[in-house]
Amino acid sequence: METRYARVVEEVAKLGSIRAASETIGYTQSAITKILHRIEQEFGERLFDRHPRGMRLNEYGVAFLEHSLAIDKEMRDAKSKIAALKSGETGRVVLDTAAWSTQILPGILASLLTTRPNLKIRVVENNAARLEQLLLEGRIDLAMSQPMDEQVVMESMGDVVFGLVTAVDHPLTKLPEIRIQDIVDYGWIMADGDQCTAAFLEREYIKHGLPWRSPDIEILPRNALLEIVAKTNLIAYLPLLNDPEFGPPVAKMACADLQWRIPAGMSFRKNRPVTAAGRFVFEQIKAQFQRSAADYQHLARY
Repeated sequence: METRYARVVEEVAKLGSIRAASETIGYTQSAITKILHRIEQEFGERLFDRHPRGMRLNEYGVAFLEHSLAIDKEMRDAKSKIAALKSGETGRVVLDTAAWSTQILPGILASLLTTRPNLKIRVVENNAARLEQLLLEGRIDLAMSQPMDEQVVMESMGDVVFGLVTAVDHPLTKLPEIRIQDIVDYGWIMADGDQCTAAFLEREYIKHGLPWRSPDIEILPRNALLEIVAKTNLIAYLPLLNDPEFGPPVAKMACADLQWRIPAGMSFRKNRPVTAAGRFVFEQIKAQFQRSAADYQHLARY
């Protein structure tokens, strides 16, 4: 039995006649009669008692209508939910983040909360090997990382450009141009476990014949790192992304001798299609990343 038949029975019961129901719902009288006959045959009982003043639901009809309307509502709710999932209006997305993403994610998540209130997002952080395992197991949907396994592919968003980050009143901010020799007397602060950035800086120091000093502070939360930068003469070498609404005020600058870009993208499992919600979240992150990165594409002073 089709769930839409419940509406036919409901209309006949409400109006008391097949003729009146026909005029209201746009079915012919013969079509409504056939529908009622089909239902009564399937359930083995009449749904209506016929009276001189019209048709009235009997106890079987009341029971039928109560349950069929509930089923019809569930079916309509299911169709609406599927449509919302297909459009990305609702759904659940598990996202594994890269260090640079914390500069733009707060604004994106705040916007999504307003525009997609039914979208549920979980943000997690893991090392590269762990997140690839989670992707392959289907336990996360998207990851901001470089793929290593052939079953993981990446969709590019552009390049992350790195530069110096200091307190706004740091002595380096007074220089017209910064060379690597200008920074050797200052200590470094880095994200805990960021071996790639440390290795890059060490190579550049050695290339210029300068002694490399290990970081004075290694700390993971980005806001904590920036708070320390803002209150000390320590310097950081971080992705230059514009997100003025979050975190303490700091200066972001170029160093002529330190030119580093790394490709940024979103990784996902090759044989597991990204959901509409996941695709929507990715497009929002990509758009914000490109807007934020555009301010620093020439490593200009902030």
